[in-house]
Amino acid sequence: MAPKFNFDVDRVTEQLDRILHMELAGIIYYTHYSFMIYGHARIPITSWLRDNATESLAHAQEAGEMIMRLHRRPALGIAQLPTTRHNTIDEIITESVEREEAGVQLYRDLLAMIKDKSIVLEEYAQRMVAAEAVHIREMELMLMKRAPE
Repeated sequence: MAPKFNFDVDRVTEQLDRILHMELAGIIYYTHYSFMIYGHARIPITSWLRDNATESLAHAQEAGEMIMRLHRRPALGIAQLPTTRHNTIDEIITESVEREEAGVQLYRDLLAMIKDKSIVLEEYAQRMVAAEAVHIREMELMLMKRAPE
């Protein structure tokens, strides 16, 4: 017996695939960034970046599971991976903020599609928007040169 959904399953699956592919790209970016760290902050920043890669993997797995719960198959693929040549921690974190903001938008778009139509997907999207927003704020704090007055 096929499940009944009161939303466009194909459209939601496409959005979840975009999220999945973005999170898979995040694994690669954060891992790559971790190789590029030099200087006295190398050890803690490298560890932090690799933790972010692990978090992206968990997010990718969750997006894939959401697709399966819709009785669909996750599309095999990954978001585009343009090459960057950053030389400083600040440049890497700034680019990470930009990527995370784009990711938050994908989750917000999903939320708009399923608002009041699926409590499971709605709570998932809200939780991910909140988690990514906190992550972005933390990175912004890392970029600050001194505490605000």
